Amino acid sequence: MVDKQQIQQWLDKLRAGTLVEADLQQALDGLNDATSEGDLPKQQRLLYLNTSSTGVDSPILGMALVENGQILEGPDDADEWPYNSVLEAMDDGWRVIKFPEMALLLQEDKTFGLGCEFILEKLT
Repeated sequence: MVDKQQIQQWLDKLRAGTLVEADLQQALDGLNDATSEGDLPKQQRLLYLNTSSTGVDSPILGMALVENGQILEGPDDADEWPYNSVLEAMDDGWRVIKFPEMALLLQEDKTFGLGCEFILEKLT
């Protein structure tokens, strides 16, 4: 598979006038390998994080993970959770696909559902 470092080496060879046909063939072969690997289905993982407010830096109150076709509740002890905030999960490669429903939080005296729930995904 072609990576950034390999492309930089070819660029350096081009600038030095030493790039040859075999280098370009290697690049083409690397792209073909990446395309073949990319055709494999990726598995989606979902991370549900319930927080104390709508900010990505607010503390997590609860969590669940959907992985390998199973719903896994987070550890009972918050100190054992892998993340302390949505922001930490994002820094670890999780992508937010659903932000909290603000309409569910419009009246402080009435709560509807989980309000401050983020859903994140990671493809593996």
